Amino acid sequence: MKSEMRKCQNCKNDFTIEPDDFGFYEKIKVPPPTFCPECRYIRRLLDRNEYNFYKRKCNATGKSIISIYRPGLLFPVYEQEYWKSDAFDARQYGRDFDFNRPFFEQYEKLRQVVPHLALVNSRSENSEYTNQSQDNKECYMLVTSGSNEKCMYGSWCQNSHFCGDCYMAFKSEFCYESVNIARCSKCIWCQDCSDSVQLKFCIDCRGCLDCFGCIGLREKQYHWFNKALTKKEYDEKLKQFVFDRKSIKESMEKLMKFRITIPVKYYHGSQIPNSTGDYIENCKLARYAFNCKENKDTAYMQDAWLQTEDCLDCTEIIIGQLSYEVQGVDTPHRSIFIRSCFNSITDSCYCDMCFGVNECFGCFGLKKNQYCILNKQYTREAYFELKKKIIEYMQNTKEWGEYFPSHVSPFTYNESMAQDYFPITKKEALKKGYAWYDRPTRDYKVSLLTKDLPRTPSDIRENITEETIQCSSQNSSYGKEKYSLCTTAFKITPLELSLYKILNLPIPEKCFPCRRQDRFKLRNPRKLWHRACMCEKQGHFHKDGKCEEEFKTSYAPDRPEIVYCEQCYQQEVY
Repeated sequence: MKSEMRKCQNCKNDFTIEPDDFGFYEKIKVPPPTFCPECRYIRRLLDRNEYNFYKRKCNATGKSIISIYRPGLLFPVYEQEYWKSDAFDARQYGRDFDFNRPFFEQYEKLRQVVPHLALVNSRSENSEYTNQSQDNKECYMLVTSGSNEKCMYGSWCQNSHFCGDCYMAFKSEFCYESVNIARCSKCIWCQDCSDSVQLKFCIDCRGCLDCFGCIGLREKQYHWFNKALTKKEYDEKLKQFVFDRKSIKESMEKLMKFRITIPVKYYHGSQIPNSTGDYIENCKLARYAFNCKENKDTAYMQDAWLQTEDCLDCTEIIIGQLSYEVQGVDTPHRSIFIRSCFNSITDSCYCDMCFGVNECFGCFGLKKNQYCILNKQYTREAYFELKKKIIEYMQNTKEWGEYFPSHVSPFTYNESMAQDYFPITKKEALKKGYAWYDRPTRDYKVSLLTKDLPRTPSDIRENITEETIQCSSQNSSYGKEKYSLCTTAFKITPLELSLYKILNLPIPEKCFPCRRQDRFKLRNPRKLWHRACMCEKQGHFHKDGKCEEEFKTSYAPDRPEIVYCEQCYQQEVY
C-alpha cells in the first residue's frame, strides 16, 4: 500500500496518509480521516478545559462548588461526591436510537440532559482548585498532576513538593517558573534540567549544583554563564545579584541570547529508534509523538505516558492499546472516539465522562456499566445486534469514523487547551467557526498597581496577601489583546508567599493565566519540520565538511538555534 495525499476538510491544506495508517484504519474498521493530524489534534483539545475554573451551584445539592463548566450552560453540573455516589445513575436518561436522525444530533441531546462532573481531583486533601489530578495535598491551581504537596499554578507535576509555576516537574522540590525538570531542588527559571540543585536561569543542565545562566552543562558546579568560577567568586557574584523584576528580566534575555550560540539537539528526549516528535523517551516506531514515553507503533500522539501500543491520535492517556481518536482517558483499550473517561474504558465507541465501562456505544456519564447504547441498558445479544446496525447507519450518514464535531464541545476555543497549544485571537477563532467566551467585565478594586509592587524580596510585607494586585498585562492595549485570558488582577496566597520567601523571589507582576501563557512559549510548538544537521565542525563523526544527517524537528527553519543531529550534539555537549 502506498502513501496517499488528501485535502483536509477543515483547514483545506494537503496532508499525507501513510501506509501504516491505512493498515491501522483497516484493523479497527474505520475510514481514513478527513481532517489533517493538526486539525484532528485541535478538535480533541477543544474538549479539554484544564484550568479555567468557575464558581457555580451544584444542581443536585445546591452547594457552591468549583467547576470547569461556567454558569449558564444548559446541562446540569454535580459536585464530585454526589456525582460519583449511588444517588446518581446516568442510565435513567437512556433512550432509543432513532434511525431517522444523525447520530451526533442524538448524542448531543443526551449530553445536554445528563449531569456533568464538576471536575476531577480524586483522593486529594485541601486541594479544591485542582483538576484532572489525584493524590495531592494542599495544592492550589494545579492541573493534570498527581502525588504532590504544596504545589501551585502548575501542570504535569508529579511527586513534587512546594513548587510554583512549573510545567512538567517530576520529583522536584522548592522550584519556581521551570519547565521540564526532574529531580531538581531550589531551581528557578530553568528548562530541561535534571538531578540538579540551586540552578538559576539554566537550560539543559544535568547533575549540576550552584550554576547561574548556564546551558548544556553536565556535573558542573560554580559556573556563571558557562564560565567556571571558584566557590568564593561564585558566592560573591550571587551576593551582588539583586532578585528584582528588572534583573530577572535582563537575566532571561541574556540567557536567550546566549542560548542561540550553543548547539541544540533536534529533539528533547532519548532512546527513540525509528521515531519522530519532541519530548519523547523510550519510544519505538512512534511518529509525530509529543511529550510521550514508552510508546510503540503509534502515531499522532500527545501526552501518552506508559505502555501505549498500536494507537493513533490519542491525547492525554496513560496506558492504551489499539485505540483511536481519544482524549483524556487514563487507560483506553480497543476503544475509539472517546473523551474524558476514567478508570479504564474497554471495547467502546463515542463515549464521554464514563468511569470503568466496557462495551458501550454513544454513552455519557456511566459508571461501571456494560452493553449500553445512548445510556440505555441492553442484553449482550441485543447490544451487538443494534451496534452493528448503528455503525452501518453512520457509515451512510458519513458520521462513522469522525470524532465529536467541534461545535458540540462544552467549551469555547479560548477556554480549551487549544488556546494553549495553538493560540489565536477572537477574530481568528470566529472566522474558523469556533465559539469564543467573552468573560464578564471584572470590577476588581485594585489596591496595588504594578508600578508600586515591592521591588525586591526584602521589600515584601506580610499584608501583601490582602492586596488586590493589578496584572501588568493591563498596562497597555497590546497586553490586553495578547493575553486574552488575563484575570486583570490577582492576589498572593499565603502558600505562594512562603515559597517566595524561601527562594528569595519578588512578587510576580502578572496573573496566573498570563504567567502560564508565557511559560508555554518556552517549549517548542507541537509541529515538525524536515531539516538537516547544521554541524560543520572537524573531528565529529562526519570528519570534514558538513554533516549530512537529516531529521524531523520542532525547531522551525527560520529559528536562530544551531540544530544538531544526536551524534553531533553528544560530541559537542557531553
